[in-house]
Order: sequence, then C-alpha cells, then structure tokens
Amino acid sequence: MINIDFIFSIGYRCNSSDFLKKYQLRSMSGPFDYMFIDIETAFDIIYDDFKNFLTNIVVVNKNNKTKELYYNAKSIDQRIHTILDKNIRYMRHDYNNTNLIINQNYIDKTHSNIYEWNRICIFHHHDIRGKITYDTIQKRVNRFKDIYENKIYQKCLFYITRIVDTNHMESYKNIVRALKKQKHIDCYIIIIICSDRFDDDYAFEDDILFIIKRVESYDQQLKKYHVDNDINFNYINFDKEYSIIKKIFHLNHNVLPHWI
Repeated sequence: MINIDFIFSIGYRCNSSDFLKKYQLRSMSGPFDYMFIDIETAFDIIYDDFKNFLTNIVVVNKNNKTKELYYNAKSIDQRIHTILDKNIRYMRHDYNNTNLIINQNYIDKTHSNIYEWNRICIFHHHDIRGKITYDTIQKRVNRFKDIYENKIYQKCLFYITRIVDTNHMESYKNIVRALKKQKHIDCYIIIIICSDRFDDDYAFEDDILFIIKRVESYDQQLKKYHVDNDINFNYINFDKEYSIIKKIFHLNHNVLPHWI
C-alpha cells in the first residue's frame, strides 16, 4: 500500500475531476480541473513550469463571428480558422454558440469534433478573461507547483482517457512511459484507459497504474444514449476501477501543506 498525500486530475475532461470528487480522493482543486486537456499537454505544462499555461489565448465563437486575443496572443492560429468553417461540436454537443477559450500553444491537428483533437487545452468551464477567474486559476497553479516541487509529499496525477484508438495496448502504454520520462514527471500516475477493443485489466509498472476499462465504442454510445439531441455520458460506472486504486494507493487526508 502506497501512501499518497495529494492527487490531481490532469484530464482528459470533466469525468476525471468528477471521479476524484465522487470517491473523495481529492483534497483541493487543481489547475487542470474541468477543462479539455490531453496527457501530453499536461506533462508539457508541468515540465515548463506552467510558463505557457495562461498565455496566447484565443476566444472564438462561430455563430457570433467573434475572435478575441488575450494574454500575449498576437494572432489566431490558422488551425483555429479551419474549425470555424465547420460545425463545431464535442461528441454530440453543439459548440457553435459557445465561447471556446483555447490555448494556442498546444495545438496539433484540429477537427470540427473537438473530441478528436490530439493536442488540446481548452478552458471549457473557466472564463479566464475575467480577473477573478484568472486569479483563481493562477492560485491553483501556484498551489500545485508548491506541492509538486516539495519532496516531502507523495504526489499522484490522475487521468481518464477518451476512447483510445489502438490495436496495441502495450504501444500506448509505452508512449505514456516515454512521455513521463521525457518530461521528468516525478510522481505516481494513475491512468484509466478507456477502450472498445480490450478487456478490463490493470498493471502497476514504472510508478504508473494502468487500468484498462472496456467501454462501448463512440458510435455505439451515440446511438444507445442519444436523448433529445444530447447524450448522457455519465452512465459509466467506475466502482471497479476505484477498488483497484484502493488496492495500491492510500490517500492520506491528514496532510496539510505548509502554507495553510
């Protein structure tokens, strides 16, 4: 049993933060809570000491035809322009009337379906244009850095993937290991890998707990859980995965950072 003092969500979306909250694993909010962010981008941001996390921000709204630049942004990346020519969505959700607050430092190829972006950093639930929200996120950044850099604490990063498109699970796991090593991520990692091709399994290797969770394919979920042009993606039960985590990790809720 490994004692963990602090655990933080690092994406991919809201369900990771909801998981930690539901099972009473997190003791405070983190900088990556309730946003769209991939694991490589989260590692990059931690490795770069958050220097670009709140910079080069663009806010776009397709139907309102608005494009705004914030925090040292000098221009709108051409890849942002490409999505504005299409109907923007996330899974089945219509994002054409949504103010998308996008960090342009972390963009790879874009698609009209944001769910398909390989690199993504979107402040979906945080309007960082406002000073109060911006300062709140910055406070979470400072708190995370203080804990992460303190050798006294045992830390863990928690990630739930989107449905992973791979026929070779070991290759995917090797990518995560390589990223962890390359970006000098010096803490434990729990990653729940959602797959429509592989059965449930888990392995604890190189300080990473890999939990494979069998889920229905994206298309099947769209068909089965489509109600009034929306989808309830919260139907997935994670009790089994939580029981696996409890076998290996114990969260020490009694630890308080020195600045509290």
